[in-house]
Amino acid sequence: MRIEFGGAELFPELQPLWEALFDHHHSVGDAGLAIIPREESWPLRRAHYERLFAGHPWAGVWLVRDPGADGRAVGYALAYGGELDGRRAVTLETLSLLPRARGAGLGSELMRLVAETAAARGCEVGIIDVMGGNERARELYLRAGYRPRSEAWMRSTPPSTTPAGHAVREVDTRAAAPADAELVASSRAAGFALDILPGPDDSWVSSDRFAELTPYDPERGWLAGELERLFVLLESAGLWTVIVELPTAPAAAALRRMLIGEEFRLSMERLVRELG
Repeated sequence: MRIEFGGAELFPELQPLWEALFDHHHSVGDAGLAIIPREESWPLRRAHYERLFAGHPWAGVWLVRDPGADGRAVGYALAYGGELDGRRAVTLETLSLLPRARGAGLGSELMRLVAETAAARGCEVGIIDVMGGNERARELYLRAGYRPRSEAWMRSTPPSTTPAGHAVREVDTRAAAPADAELVASSRAAGFALDILPGPDDSWVSSDRFAELTPYDPERGWLAGELERLFVLLESAGLWTVIVELPTAPAAAALRRMLIGEEFRLSMERLVRELG
């Protein structure tokens, strides 16, 4: 196999490789969340890549080619530079191999090349987010020296949809949707910092914008009604995809249990490692 490094000019070759990863995520349960039609995924993923390349100090694609198959691409890694806690960091955004290219050490080699390039650019920390339930990938990253740092718990159910055995969440569509400043203030009053992120997601059914909540004190006690009122307020603004960021288990155990009771799912786990 041959690995080449490039940029956005390689995007046209990534679609079947991304769709192979989409299929793999589906085979391991999609973190228990509803997914979009497969044919809708790649255009959204490509737009996400374009935003990453435009919004970060550097980004790159490592493309694996099979010389025995006319040089066709069989895998890739995509990573970009940024910061974590004031330190230069590299995020490995995607690592995907076609089924026939798996099990030959190519994933480990791609991770090595990403880390090598990032270290040469002054990065000290590596970051990767792994989908909940994707245990094989998680084990690969742990063997490579990554360690759990945080969790993203997600609920992405349109208000008109009723999860089995649960009451419909009531959203007053007649009332004026709250402005973002009001949402930030309401979230702060409930004990959360709020970020509003662009959507929709390229895998899961989601709203056009996401609400990302980070508790100021993950260990405090929580009242279900307090959180539910905040969720309803967010939904009335069209933010029915809600992500709550928590420190890795077993921290924040009470809040985690409450989120599970509110139909949240572990969507992503963030892993980090020192470079060099």
